[in-house]
Amino acid sequence: MSIPSDIMFACSTASYQVEGAWNIDGKGENIWDRLTHTNPNFVSNKDNGDIACDSYHLYKEDVKLIKDIGFDMYRFSISWARILPNGDLTSINDAGIGYYHNLIDELLESGIKPMVTMYHWDLPQKLQDIGGWMNSLIVDYIEDYADLLFKLYGDKVKWWITINEPSEIIDGYSSDRYAPDLNLDSPANYIVGHNILKAHAKIFRLYNTKYRSKQQGIFITLKKKKVARWLSG
Repeated sequence: MSIPSDIMFACSTASYQVEGAWNIDGKGENIWDRLTHTNPNFVSNKDNGDIACDSYHLYKEDVKLIKDIGFDMYRFSISWARILPNGDLTSINDAGIGYYHNLIDELLESGIKPMVTMYHWDLPQKLQDIGGWMNSLIVDYIEDYADLLFKLYGDKVKWWITINEPSEIIDGYSSDRYAPDLNLDSPANYIVGHNILKAHAKIFRLYNTKYRSKQQGIFITLKKKKVARWLSG
């Protein structure tokens, strides 16, 4: 059986899981930084993402590995707190912006297409301090963040994911499985889920209105029964 020529093989990562450099070059604290530092036993072996794979410094080696394996696309997430340390536009971190420009350029020079996830569970702690995904204002904050990413990287990135696996984000509020580890149960799951849906809708409308003519697609990643599915916006 032959593989269709338009099939692309990809690998993926999440910023907190690979970047490290948790508090350098102007990056703000996120909810996983706070949780693993204040409750080290939350993760097995007291592991955290302070260094992780150190992809912040070793991204060129990572891209070389991706190319050597033969992948066509790399899906990675941007650390919201690395771009906006406070979570909003009051502080924009040029060093963080530069890091992702360098990573994207390295991918393109290696013939690898970038796919960017805007939010993969690592909310800036400053936004969590005002309620995080429980606060409806998060919808406006993430729209501002998304608009900035489109402006910064949209000439290079043609595939975007708004939010990774909403069900896992909800678990961080309604259970004790993920950051921010609030274990609030109902109605937290409904409030957080509602705000996530509104956030995706706002970003999708923004994209449709201002950016779709120059780019190729925007998605949300859903997870059900441990099977990941792509759902076009």
